[in-house]
Amino acid sequence: MRVGLVTLGCDKNTVDNEYLSGLLAKEGMTVEVADEQRPPDVVVITTCGFLQAAKDQSVAEIRRWASIRQKHGTRLGVIGCLAQRNGEQLLRDIPQIDFLAGVGDFERVARMVVGEAKSRFVANTGGESWDLAQQSPSAVAEVTTAESDIEFDDRKFSSAAPRVLVPRTLPRQRLDRRPHGFLKISDGCNHTCTFCSIPLMKGIYTSVPRQVVLDEARRLLDDGVRELNIVAQDITKYGLDLEKRMMLPELLKDLCALEGKFWIRLFYLYPSTVTRDLVAVMKEEPKIARYLDVPLQHLHEDVLRRMKRPHDRARTMDMLRYLRSELPDVTMRTTFIVGFPGESTAEFNTLLDAMEEIRFERLGVFAYSREEGTPAAALPNQIPDKQKQRRREKLMKRQAEISADWAEAQVGKTREVLVEGRVPDSNWYVGRSHSEAADIDGVIRFQSDRDLNTGDFLNVKIVASDVYDLEGVEA
Repeated sequence: MRVGLVTLGCDKNTVDNEYLSGLLAKEGMTVEVADEQRPPDVVVITTCGFLQAAKDQSVAEIRRWASIRQKHGTRLGVIGCLAQRNGEQLLRDIPQIDFLAGVGDFERVARMVVGEAKSRFVANTGGESWDLAQQSPSAVAEVTTAESDIEFDDRKFSSAAPRVLVPRTLPRQRLDRRPHGFLKISDGCNHTCTFCSIPLMKGIYTSVPRQVVLDEARRLLDDGVRELNIVAQDITKYGLDLEKRMMLPELLKDLCALEGKFWIRLFYLYPSTVTRDLVAVMKEEPKIARYLDVPLQHLHEDVLRRMKRPHDRARTMDMLRYLRSELPDVTMRTTFIVGFPGESTAEFNTLLDAMEEIRFERLGVFAYSREEGTPAAALPNQIPDKQKQRRREKLMKRQAEISADWAEAQVGKTREVLVEGRVPDSNWYVGRSHSEAADIDGVIRFQSDRDLNTGDFLNVKIVASDVYDLEGVEA
């Protein structure tokens, strides 16, 4: 049986699909990235429900494969965040869905794919799989069942508290051969940010046991990964639920002790819990990329309070200055939200001024999205969409100038580069240094007269730049 996987949304979904791929491969399935030109026997779409744009993309992809299903008979499965949160609506609107599951039910979904599960529709509640079929026998009816015949307990479905658990090492199979891989060290979130729907879909913060993380890291390295991207909703809180203390610094030391040449890149650190111990480990361990992704969302005190972010402006600015002083070669990435309810011109300008002072090398800006079920959706003084977009464009225009200045300053320097691939029929290659994260930042294009392989490391002298990308030659 051929199974095609579609991955939408964040890097944590990539990890989840690789768990599913490994479980299916263990059962003898052929697993690949879904290709509509060669429709598989079963397609499984891992959805995202974070923002309205992501929901729209997920629904469009489900409808596209529903159409393919009608032509080719491909069974259609839908899993992940949107399925967890809006599964009932998906089943009503798209009856071609053969099976549906929420978050974290990797083994149950594998049984659904091979046709061994008792139910076709499952939601995750507190780490246990709750079969909707137990609440309504009609829930397991054929997908041709009329909408009026499918009955659900809306209260239980909408109030179910999911929890994503990885209590043991799971089979994992990567779906590409790129030299970077994602190491998910926790899932869920305990923060109560008023704009965010993630806790509604992923539940409480749950760390992956240390030994499971280390086992998975070893397997990724053995499989050719040369950059471990550490991901979670908040990696700084790692271990707090396991041992009542933040264990990220010692986990990083354990990872750095693994054999071989590789990098470790850190994503999604909350500014309030970037500790001196963590910075000290970064200074001591050459395997940790001098790169930090710290999503700040805003830098005006009143906006942060309305967002219910767990940090304040003064302490955050002190932390950012401390990082610059202790790690002078660090590349910092952040994200901001503009147009949050009540954001005044003065508050927006404060954000712009802070951006000018810190001069983040990498920065993304989102226009606030009003998400159902979040406290911010009910706040007064919602900002018009056009005004939100104008503010976003203003920040992005200024950031492009800052990024171009930084890129120009790299000319003449020599950077260690991880080879990502080769331009066909040429001596040009594409790679990344510590300063470029895969898929979200720029790249380094360089020439070499040697035959290099994906995953090789070498030194590259930078000879030219544009806004986001660099150009070089092998040093």
